[in-house]
Amino acid sequence: MSNQNNQLIAFISKERRALVRYVRRKITDISEMDAEDIVADVVFNIYNKVDIQHHVDNMLAYMYRSVRNRMNDYLRKPRSTISLEQLDQVSGLPLSESIADPLANIEEQLARADIQEKLYHALLQLEPKYRAVWVATEFEGRSFKELSEKWGEPVGTLLSRKKRAKSKLQQLLREHL
Repeated sequence: MSNQNNQLIAFISKERRALVRYVRRKITDISEMDAEDIVADVVFNIYNKVDIQHHVDNMLAYMYRSVRNRMNDYLRKPRSTISLEQLDQVSGLPLSESIADPLANIEEQLARADIQEKLYHALLQLEPKYRAVWVATEFEGRSFKELSEKWGEPVGTLLSRKKRAKSKLQQLLREHL
């Protein structure tokens, strides 16, 4: 790779984030991916032009002008609107019905989140050695043998800690549920 190409790559790497921010400021309803696509398209075209640096006096201005032109192209492109009353081609139902998850139960999800929060607070009240065994076995899926080797504790001690942690958690959760 030539020194000129290396300089161009370094320059583009340095300016890419600023160009994406420029696109996001100028087009308020554009997604991050679309803004990056605009910049990537410009960068690709500039990089593939042979000896462009010999023909351009101010590369930064050239890039911003190219991005601005690409933004204009983006804004001119017609956008198709999707109606929620439009029929889904697969199911034949209106999109409003096919988007909704029939298995979603908001009350159940809120109750589960509430229980998870209470469990989290109960875990914080456990002694650290009990909490560590509980988290390692229940959440991380580690075996007692693995923990015994890693922590240098007998398996029986770890089993005892887990049993005490379980009893304490049950007590704390009964008080809060």
